[in-house]
Amino acid sequence: MWKLTLVCFVCLLVNPTTTPVPWTPDVDFCSLIYCEEVFCCPTTASMDNTSTISPALLSSTVSPNIGPSLADKGKDKFNEEIKGAGDWTNTTIRSFFIKENEQMIDSRYCERGRCGSGNYSFQIPISKFVPTNMRVTVQMNTTELLVVHLCHHDETFKCSALMDHDQTNEDDNFINTQGYVHEWPLPVSRFYSSSYHFRSAVAGQADCSTDRGFVGALFTDYHFNFYRRCE
Repeated sequence: MWKLTLVCFVCLLVNPTTTPVPWTPDVDFCSLIYCEEVFCCPTTASMDNTSTISPALLSSTVSPNIGPSLADKGKDKFNEEIKGAGDWTNTTIRSFFIKENEQMIDSRYCERGRCGSGNYSFQIPISKFVPTNMRVTVQMNTTELLVVHLCHHDETFKCSALMDHDQTNEDDNFINTQGYVHEWPLPVSRFYSSSYHFRSAVAGQADCSTDRGFVGALFTDYHFNFYRRCE
């Protein structure tokens, strides 16, 4: 049934520089559980005042090697030649949603000025009613047969008081997925903020080590930045 609800993500990005609405919907599971108990998920003492920090400042998915390593002069021309080839495959992901509640992650969550040209960055608030042991699975759907690589993740700001039961590390075992449907269980509910850098590409054509200059031609980058919103 969920297949009928898929929304074309690329179609939603009519203007890739559109500013997100001031208050994007939280990820919550109120349709599945009672939303009465608050889990504000404070982190360590050094982060006591992080509720005043802009979520954009919590982004940490950008690789340390940010600067362009290809000559700018020839890069764009070369990429256009790649995209003009008859066997070129579009590596953009068609749609994203949270599997557990079928909540779409669309252009409303795009960070201003960072959604376009093969590079997309999302700021995704987690509701204060989401328990710290709640499973959150990001499902990605593609029209082409692609590999999605997890290139980097930052889970530094862990909640200071997690629930007592055993916290497994099964969510951290994924390196990549392949196919048309890509499911990524992410432990985002355990953290005050966490970030993930994914790269979608055709198998064998690009991976996490591929030069950033080929973005939009050989691969597409996606940055997911999750944060607790306790206001």
